[in-house]
Amino acid sequence: MFIYKTSCVDPAFNLATEEYFVRVKKYNEPILFLWQNDNTIVVGRNQNAAWEINLQNAQKDMVNIVRRNSGGGTVFHDLGNMNFSIIYTDVDNKAVSLFASMLEPVIKTLNNLGVPAKFSGRNDIELNGKKISGNAMWKYEDRFLQHGTILFNANLDKLTNYLTVDRAKILSKNIKSIAARVTNINSEIENKIDIEQFMNQLIETYKDLQEIKTIELSQEELEEIKTLSENKFKNPDWNFAKNADFDYRNKQRLEGKGSVEVLLKIEKAVIKEAKFYGDFLGFKGTEPLEKSLINAKYETFELQKILDNSDIKGMFGETFTTQDILNLLIQ
Repeated sequence: MFIYKTSCVDPAFNLATEEYFVRVKKYNEPILFLWQNDNTIVVGRNQNAAWEINLQNAQKDMVNIVRRNSGGGTVFHDLGNMNFSIIYTDVDNKAVSLFASMLEPVIKTLNNLGVPAKFSGRNDIELNGKKISGNAMWKYEDRFLQHGTILFNANLDKLTNYLTVDRAKILSKNIKSIAARVTNINSEIENKIDIEQFMNQLIETYKDLQEIKTIELSQEELEEIKTLSENKFKNPDWNFAKNADFDYRNKQRLEGKGSVEVLLKIEKAVIKEAKFYGDFLGFKGTEPLEKSLINAKYETFELQKILDNSDIKGMFGETFTTQDILNLLIQ
């Protein structure tokens, strides 16, 4: 087995590294890739980013948002979380049935460190009945990827701040995630575990099972990964436009201001139609704003700029603010 452990915390580069290992024919033995992302939301391949994320909170806080190749739900990564990827050739197409067995070394390492973790459901690892690890998979030709997260000391407040549970006002065509109860390992045990300690111990567990060789990527390989990172994982068309066709409807009654309803038609993360309704007391019609929103990216900063250049008080009423309308347009 090959081991590749990186100190890089750039999510686009790490996901590109993972994909490189899947696609390249150079390594004919399984690869264990150990990595971390800093301040990142990772969206599942089949999900609608606008449904899963509180975009206004995330984009204002400059959180990285990337889409991965595998399915499953949206997750938040910070340096209190670690990621592991297992990549190998799967000629007989048996990989999907091997989920539990592939996680055995991970669970064994946790158990050896005093963490009574166990496999749960189809693809989770649990501790004291709470989820500490979610896993997903992707197959490309005859190459298989299984990867997962392990929560040691992640900021779960950020998780709830950036990830959305109920977006009933968006009519989406895509798969919805179900919020699961999660916990940090170090919140459940007395003797705290350092992530670096766990990574090294996991490598030792694999050494007991088979011969281990370390991967050292060449400059040429690093440049290939960088190109993939820039062209795919930092590309808004991959991260946002994929699966992003949806109808948006939001209606709110603002105390002392009136009711406002907005309807948007969005295609590939670009607004194509916009209409406001309500009993607000603005002295101008909303047509100028509706026109300004056409062909705008469905993204916090661009919408904020449009609103800042619009006569919000004239269109909606003296007590309205740009933030009131931004909260209607994007959540």
